This record gives sequence, structure tokens and C-alpha cells, in this order.
Amino acid sequence: MASELIIQLQNRDGSFICEKFDHLPSPKSAYIAICFTDNNQSEQLAIELRTKLINAITNLKSNFISSLAPCGGHVVHFSGCQALNNPDNLKLLIVISDGMISTFADDSVLTWTQTILPVLPLGHPVTLPQPFKIPQVAFWRDHIDEVIPTIFGLIGISEEDQRIFISYRRDDTTAFAEQLFDRLHHEGFDVFLDRFSINPGVNFQNRLYQELADKAMIVFLESPTFLSSPWIQLEIAFAKKYRLGLLALNIDGSPKIPSIDNEYRRDLILSDTTGLLDIPGLNNLVTDIRQQHSVALYRMKNYLNNNVVAALESVGAATTFDQNGFISVADDGRKLNYKIWATPRPPKVNDYHYTDISHSDGEKVIIGPEFRENKREQLNTWLSRKSAVQYFNEGEILKLINLINA
Repeated sequence: MASELIIQLQNRDGSFICEKFDHLPSPKSAYIAICFTDNNQSEQLAIELRTKLINAITNLKSNFISSLAPCGGHVVHFSGCQALNNPDNLKLLIVISDGMISTFADDSVLTWTQTILPVLPLGHPVTLPQPFKIPQVAFWRDHIDEVIPTIFGLIGISEEDQRIFISYRRDDTTAFAEQLFDRLHHEGFDVFLDRFSINPGVNFQNRLYQELADKAMIVFLESPTFLSSPWIQLEIAFAKKYRLGLLALNIDGSPKIPSIDNEYRRDLILSDTTGLLDIPGLNNLVTDIRQQHSVALYRMKNYLNNNVVAALESVGAATTFDQNGFISVADDGRKLNYKIWATPRPPKVNDYHYTDISHSDGEKVIIGPEFRENKREQLNTWLSRKSAVQYFNEGEILKLINLINA
């Protein structure tokens, strides 16, 4: 699942310099242009974002490396990059302002017709000109790299939706768990917290498994009695078995989960009187969670894609990733072409719809995680029967191979 990235950064005079990178960890190649409003502060922010974006992708350990661009990396006019003529790559213009100015050194950027991401500091709602005057703005609070998870979603490194499971002990950290739930919810996360997410009379364990399977990451609140709960032990075991992202928040030096490395742990001190985290600390924590979630989701999807590709190629099948992010493979007789969509979380209606409409021909397949609780299993079976899309879980890869090689 590797493509290429062409990235352009605006110069002070309005021209752009181009760079190329191979092995972008996305099923689709991408072209990103970064422009900025006409002052020094916006320019410095653009340079910082470009540097931190490249570093963030490199840190995914995907062999993401710099290479020579077809044009040699020469300075070009905004509309002069060869990547703009490629109909198959993703195209994104990132528009950066310091929140104080809205004019551009070269207004040719205003002719952009592809995806736009305005980036502004929170609390400085400068009005950008058309076509950048849109409500879908990425705001940053303390550092501009807070918008990197949004960029990852737009260029296919991870999905844009964010789902978090909060694991905590009510006797110890209810106030902080609710504070974190509320803040993440307002930041656009789909958050599970048992106090708000399970209705009376529902089978608790079944619902717990359903919610765990649906999330990309668990945030554990390590508190004095946290490890004594059998439910906590079940959640830890599930997260490890199904490769969910992990982040442990250690409260006031409490006992640690032995199986979680300190790399995935943050030490917090809560208020003695309220049991809450101070606002600056909460801001930093939410930014950290957003970035960790994005990486966790990428790793889950990349792991599944790589497993499918490796299994197919082990029996001699030739695989490629098409422009929509599907694994493309022909059967042994080269008569049927299979389009395989890998989802790291249990598939939903949108996965079936996207798989169905993305291709007019060929056999359409979804492959997802091995675990699905009973209700989701029944719904998934029904969706597969009602659509032209076959479903296999991760434990049925051999069954898929046998079908393709039949």
C-alpha cells in the first residue's frame, strides 16, 4: 500500500518549489500544495507544517523516502506542476494564514478547484477570499502540526472518522473520564464511555465487545484501583489480541498496566479538589490523542492490507492498488478481476456502498477484522447477501485465496 507524494511549498514571491517522495503509505498517490497569506508569520507557519508533515509520515516507518521529481524539482508557477495533470492522484491545497491577513502574493491560487484545507490559529477567524471561504477549516491551538491528523485523513493515510474507547474505574476517575469524554466529543470523536453509552437492560459484555471492535484506540485511565477490575482485564486482552491502538494515562503515579510500554503512556496530575485536568493539560492531551489515533488507525489498516497482499502473492497472484484504494487481483484463469476493500473495523453500510459504487465491473470483496459480535455478524451477513459484495474476515483469507484460484 505505497504510492508517491508530490509536495509543493510556496516561495515568498508566489512561486512554488516541488519535492517528490516515494512510498507514501496510502493506496493512492497525492499532490499537496502549501500556500500562505502575504506576511512573514504565515510563511514561517507554512514552512513548519511542511517539515512536520514530512517527519510525521516518515515516522510511520513506511520506507517513505525523498526521490527526484520528474521535473527535477524546479521552481514553477502555481499551476505548473506536472502532478496536476495526473487524473488519478489526490489533489489538496493547504491554505495557511496566521489569522491576521487574507491576501496572497500571487492570487492565481484562487483558481484552485480541487480539495481545499484552510488552516488557521484558533481564535483568529480571518475571512479568506473565495474559494477559501469555506466552513471546513482546520484550527490549531498551540502548534500548527495539530492539523496533521486531518491531512492524513484527506490523503488516505488514515480514515477521517475518529472513534475512541475510554477505559476507567468509576470509583477513581469518573470526573476526569467525563471531562475527557465531553472534550473529545466536542472535538468530533465518537467516544465510548459506559456511563453514557450503554442503556439499562442491555447485555453489558456483548455491548462492550461491540464497542471495542468498532474503535481504533483505547485510552486507559490508570488509577489506584484500576487493575483490580475484571472488565479492565478483558479490555486489555481484547486490545492486544485485535491490535487496537493503546494509550495509558497514568493518574498521580498509579500502578501501571504491565503490558503497555512507557512509549504509550502519559503521566497526569489531576486536581485534588475536582479530580479534573487543568485546561492547558487537557488541550495538550487531546492533541496527543488525535495524533496517536491517526497513527493507530493507519497501522491497523496497513497491517490488514499487507496480510491480504502477502497471502495472495504467496500463491503467485499479482496484486496492485487501484486509484480508489482497493487491492486489485485477477483470478488464476485471468477471467475475473477482484476488487478487495480492507477495513480495520467491522464494515458498515458505507463500506458496502463505497465498494459497490467504486467499480462497474469485477468481483467486489470486503475483508475485515476477525472479531464481530453476534448482532454485527447478523447485520453484516444480511448486507452481503443484499448487495453484490462478498465478505470475508481476516481469518478467512485462505478461503478468499481458494475462491480466486478456483
